[in-house]
Amino acid sequence: MSRNTEVPAFVKEQLVEAQKRFAVIQGQAEKTIKEWVAKGQELQATTAKRTKALGHEVRKQAGSFQNRLIQAAGVATQSQIKVLTRELSKLSKKVDALVEKKAAPKTDARA
Repeated sequence: MSRNTEVPAFVKEQLVEAQKRFAVIQGQAEKTIKEWVAKGQELQATTAKRTKALGHEVRKQAGSFQNRLIQAAGVATQSQIKVLTRELSKLSKKVDALVEKKAAPKTDARA
């Protein structure tokens, strides 16, 4: 009968040892996962910064390229046309005012 009582004690010892090893493995796994998550977040932040900087650079180069194409083709952009139209309107009003000033004394002299 002593053999029957020895088996459960042996099994209990094995079970306790297995639980200890499992706890160590679980702790290592949690630590590794936390490190991976931290590295992933760091990589994501770095990638986001690089992507944002690259986006700005691409937009800048695209704008420069567009301006060079417009200049090469001799075409004005819509905003440039609006500015030119405003300037032409101002100049037209000034010319009209000058013409009216010159015309006004001539009509008065004849009358």
